[in-house]
Amino acid sequence: MAETIGVSICIFTFNYEKYLAQAIESVLAQRTGFATEIVIGDDLSTDGTRAIAQEYADRYPGKIVLSFNETNIGGTRNWLRTMNRCSGKYIALLDGDDYFTDMNKLQKQYDSLESSPDLVLSFHGVEEKYDDIAGQDRVVVFEKEVYTIEDFLQRGWFVRTGSTFFRNGIAPKDPPAWVYDFPYRYDTILHVFLTMHGKAIFLKDVMSVWRKHSKGMSRALMSNMIRNVESEVALARRLDEYSGHVYTKNVRGYIARSYSDLFMNILGSGDRTKHIPQLWRSIWRMDWGRTFGTVKRKLSGNKAA
Repeated sequence: MAETIGVSICIFTFNYEKYLAQAIESVLAQRTGFATEIVIGDDLSTDGTRAIAQEYADRYPGKIVLSFNETNIGGTRNWLRTMNRCSGKYIALLDGDDYFTDMNKLQKQYDSLESSPDLVLSFHGVEEKYDDIAGQDRVVVFEKEVYTIEDFLQRGWFVRTGSTFFRNGIAPKDPPAWVYDFPYRYDTILHVFLTMHGKAIFLKDVMSVWRKHSKGMSRALMSNMIRNVESEVALARRLDEYSGHVYTKNVRGYIARSYSDLFMNILGSGDRTKHIPQLWRSIWRMDWGRTFGTVKRKLSGNKAA
C-alpha cells in the first residue's frame, strides 16, 4: 500500500546550480510526523541544476520526484506543472535559490491548517538576504495573524514564496488563460485563488530565507518600475473581475497606492522628464493621503514606511 503523503514540497528551478543543494538539504532536514515528497520542477536549466537534482533523486528514490521540462515553458507554467504533480494533502513552495531555516517549519504549518477547516493558506516570517549588496538584509514579518481575500486584493503581493503552504486541490489546476499574461506573478494569483475559499494564517516565526541577487526573479521584476506597476495594476483588475467585483473597493485602494509609490519613485529618480505621461497618470489615480504622508516623512528626515 502506497504511503500517504502529508506534504509535497515544490522546488522551482532555473539555472540555480549554485543554490539548489542548500534548498534540497533544508527540506530533507525537516522534522515531521507525516510523510513528505519533494517535487523539483526545472524549466530547462542550461547549467548544472539538473545534474544536482538527478543526483539527489538517485540518492532518495521515492522521496524526490523530478519534473523536467523538455522546453522552456516559463515561470507560471512551470509552477503549475510542478504543483499538479503533487500528491500531498498540503503543498509547500520553495524557489530553488531559497531555503528553509527552521527544521520544524513544515510541521508548524501543517498543524496550523489542521487546526481549522476554515484555513486554506499558511505563511510565516522570512529573512531577506542580499548576495551582492552589503547591509540590506532584513527580517520580514506582518502585523496580523488572520488574513482574508480582502487583504490580498488590497495589498497585492506580500507573501514570500518560501513561506507559502496551502491545501492541495483548492486552487484550479487549469487556471484561466489570462493567468499566463502575467509572468512571475502566479504567487499573487495563487493567494487570491486560495482565499476565495477560506482564510490565511500568519505565523510569526522566521522560518526561511528569501535570497535576492542578480539572477533572482524578484530583482528582474524591479528592473523596470513603471512597467512593473502597470502590469500589477492590470493583474489587480483581472483578479477583481475573477472574484466577481465583490471586493472592488479593496482593489481600487491597491491601485491608488501603487500609483502613489510610482509617483514618488519617478520624482526621486532624477529622470522625471522622461516619464511625464506616467507622472500625470499617477497624479490622476494615486492615493493623495499616502503621497503627502511620504513627502512629509522625507522632509522630516524619517524614511520609515
